[in-house]
This record gives sequence, C-alpha cells and structure tokens, in this order.
Amino acid sequence: MKKLIIILLSLLPMLAQAQGVERIYVSTDRSVYIAGDEIWCSLFCMDGDSRSLSSYSAVSYVELVSDEGTVATAKIGLMEGRGAGKFRIPTGTPTGNYKLLAYTAGYPDAFGPGAKTVSLFNTTTVARVKDGVEIVEEYKAEKSVSDSSDGVLTLSTREIPRAGKTFSVALKNNADAATLSFSVYEVDGIKEPAGNSLERFLGTLSSASGAQRSSKTGEYEGEIVYAAVEGLDPEQLKAITDQAVATLSSAGSPSDVYVGKVGENGRLMFFTNNIYGDRELVCEVAGKAGYISLMDPFRYPSVGGMEKLELSPALFGDLVQRKAALGTSLQVDTLVQFMPRRQDILLGNVQKKVYHLDDYTRFPSFQEVIVEIVREIRIRTFMGKHHLQMVVSDAVGSRRVVKENLLVMMDGVVISDLSLLENMDAMLLEDVELYGEDIAMGGLSYNGCVNFTTRKNYVKAMQFPSNVRVVDFKGVCYPVAYLGAPVRGTDHRPLLYWNPLLKLEAGESLVIPLTAPSRSGSFRMVAEGITLSGKPFREVFDFEIR
Repeated sequence: MKKLIIILLSLLPMLAQAQGVERIYVSTDRSVYIAGDEIWCSLFCMDGDSRSLSSYSAVSYVELVSDEGTVATAKIGLMEGRGAGKFRIPTGTPTGNYKLLAYTAGYPDAFGPGAKTVSLFNTTTVARVKDGVEIVEEYKAEKSVSDSSDGVLTLSTREIPRAGKTFSVALKNNADAATLSFSVYEVDGIKEPAGNSLERFLGTLSSASGAQRSSKTGEYEGEIVYAAVEGLDPEQLKAITDQAVATLSSAGSPSDVYVGKVGENGRLMFFTNNIYGDRELVCEVAGKAGYISLMDPFRYPSVGGMEKLELSPALFGDLVQRKAALGTSLQVDTLVQFMPRRQDILLGNVQKKVYHLDDYTRFPSFQEVIVEIVREIRIRTFMGKHHLQMVVSDAVGSRRVVKENLLVMMDGVVISDLSLLENMDAMLLEDVELYGEDIAMGGLSYNGCVNFTTRKNYVKAMQFPSNVRVVDFKGVCYPVAYLGAPVRGTDHRPLLYWNPLLKLEAGESLVIPLTAPSRSGSFRMVAEGITLSGKPFREVFDFEIR
C-alpha cells in the first residue's frame, strides 16, 4: 500500500493546478488535403487566465468536423501544454471545408477559437458536404501569405533547390526561447483556406474565464476511461454497487492494467496513464456477472457557418498530382523524448524473474510447465477452483514464504479464471515473468504477479467467459514527426518536412538538410509557435524547386 499512497500524494500538487479554462490552438503540416491523406497535428494547449501554456491536462480530443458532423477523431497526448500526433482522413470523406477542433475533457465549450480550417477534396467520389461547395469557372489561388510576426524567426534556403538534389533550409530565432511547429510543403494552384493564427487565438482568451467547466474529473495524469456495467437488471446492479471492481487491461503490455470501482448506476472510471495506439482492451467485472462497455469521450460539436469550398475544372491537374502522391510512404520519426510521462506505474520498480521456455523446456500442458520449470509457482485447489501460489525464499534459502492472492496475467491481460490457462496449448508459451513484491492497483492489492507471455499475443484468440469483453479502443496518438527522410522510387512527396515539437533557444540557428522531390514546383516553409515570454508568431517563406 505504500506505493499507492506515494502515487496518490504525488497527484495532489497537480490537482491544485486547475487554473483557468484550457483552450487549444491547432497547427497542421498543411491546409489542403485529399481524402485518404494523413493530417499531422501540433497542439498548443493554453491556460485561459495566464495566457501561457497549460501544464494541467495530459490528453486532448481532436475532431475533424464539417457542417454535416464529425468525420474523424483522434486523441493526442499533452505535456506542459504541447502535443503532437497524426490521423488519417477516411477515404469516403466528402469534398468540402472542415474545422479541426481540439479540447480537453473538463471544458465542453472551449474548442472554438483555436480551430484550424482545412480544405478537403475527394478524388474518387462525387460526395460533397451539403451546401458546402461552390462551382466556379474562374479560379485563382493566392500564392502569397501576408501573416507576419515582426521577424521573431528568420527562414531561408541555403542554396538554390534543384529537383532530386539535396538542399538545406535554415531557421534563426531572433527572440527568446520558443516552442513551435515547422513545416515544408508544396503549394500548387489550390487555394489555401483562410487561416487562424496563434496571435488571433490568444486574443480570444480574455473571455475564457466565463466558459463552462464540466463535471468530469481533470485528466492531469492521463486519459480517464469512463465505463458502465451492462447486462444486469436494476436489483443486480444495486447489489454490486460500491462492492464490485472491474479491470481494464491491454494485450502486450503488463503496465496497461487498471482497476475501477463500480459506483452509482453501474458507472465507473479507469484512471490511465495514457494508453498509446489503437488497442484491443479486455474488460471484466471481477468475479461478477454483467460486462463492461466503454463510453465515447468525444463531443461531436456542431460548427455551422463554414465558408464554402470553391471547386473548378482548373483544379483537375493539381488534384491528379496530389492523388498520385497519396501512396507515398513517409518514414515516421517517433518523438520519444516527448514521452517520459509514459511510466510503468504498476510494475515499473518491481524486480522480476523470467523463465524463458525454449525447445528443451516446453511441455504440452500448463500444469507440467508449472511443476517442471517454474519452481516458485504451484497450483492449489480451493472450493473447487484452482489458484496459483508463489513460494519465495530468503537470500540464504532458510525461510520460505507462501504468497496467496496473485495477480495473474497473460500477455498483460488479467486472467481471473485459471481454466483459461489450463485448457490452452502450453507449447505457445514463451516466457513466465514473476514479480515477488506486493502490488497496489486502484482499490486492490496483490502479494505478487505472474505474467505468461505467448507467441503472437495468443491471448487475443482466447474464448473468454461472458463477463469478459474484448473491445476496440482508440488510444492516444504516438507523438510523431517527418524529418525529411527521402523515399524510394519516383518521389512525389508534397510534404518535405514536419516537426510538431521543435524548440529553439534564444538566438539559436538551425540548419535542416532536405532532399527535393523529383519534380520542380513551388514550396512553402511555415513556422508557428510561441516564445517563452508569451509572444505568438507565424513566419512564412516561399521558394521554388527548379
């Protein structure tokens, strides 16, 4: 229990940091996409009172919305007010203008001012946002961008860029330390939508104090997964309220195990430490009937009044070229330095012993593996059910302690019914991991842990009892960048570089080597961010590849 107390005490300062309303400004790699493209995002989560980056929330919710509703969603992790991720636009998304909205859980009306407008073209269907497209004969795209920020940054190319050759772009910070997103991309004959800016966004924060805050708990350590117990009548539900607990676990990671206590009306919460990536989660009401269903965290806001997208036959050639570039696979760089918050709270500091099962130590049955190989574990029967016990000896082997109440997992998934293990093909087992220390998890405590790892996450193929559900879960996006790695074959890349979490110290200069695509064209650099003193900026530099 000592470990649990320490964790809870560490959260108290964060609870005190609930400042003003959090509002999020969205920056993206580009402003024009086609259906099937990926949108790369950089988020600036600001505190509405101090007008500085917020250190409160650890997760944000992003929605791509038109006048007809939400077409895509994503979760992006936050650290000290900054976040990054990417998601794909569904291939069936209608042509039109869209808002990219981001918000945190506690503020239901705080997602408007920082929205990014993007234009989206569907090159495979005639689907269009209702009343959201205007057909025009004369079409003119504005190549120049007038946004200026008094020269906070200087952008330039170091040499004349040539198609298929290496060249460099340079950034110089003329102000104090800054955090920013930086993009290098192609601009063609398609008009970019009227954009927002950090400066205009910050000007809206003066009214943030009047925004409504929801009753949801602040997500200061990670996403709170809300759930409900289903499949029980009112009397059964009342009988387990404030008594039953439920577990939420993810295949492949012993650290993604969470416990929630069933409360009023069968509702419960799992306090996670941000589960990254799309996963299959296993949910169980421990030892009880009924099953868990997860609640949708997105708000699906209505935007309304979106500017119409202009569509013209003059865009045909540019859209064909963009569609040809759609299949280009970019080398993704995961920004691991942005992920220190992702810690193994459950087993991170617990020593483990591993038994690796090779061709000489495998047995066809689970019981034989325990008896012949894993000497610290034994199977005992109590009231007609099998239980695992752990036998731990002291340093000199003179004293043996039998530990009951073990947390048993397979591939990181909690297994409460040992018959699932006894009936499996034990030849699929790879390792047996033993954790001999006491573990506190939510409202439960265990005297140790055993995790059986298998080939190819076999646990996903198991047939669980009726009180267990395997559900698809949209986790937090990995913070990713594209740092300009060249591609094989014909190079049609419209995006040459994207760093969503770039930092520049006061007076620092940065030179970035890039490889030009195999064709000439017009390209643009955009740097957007905020300095340590709170000055927003957006610098744009256009150049030609010949």
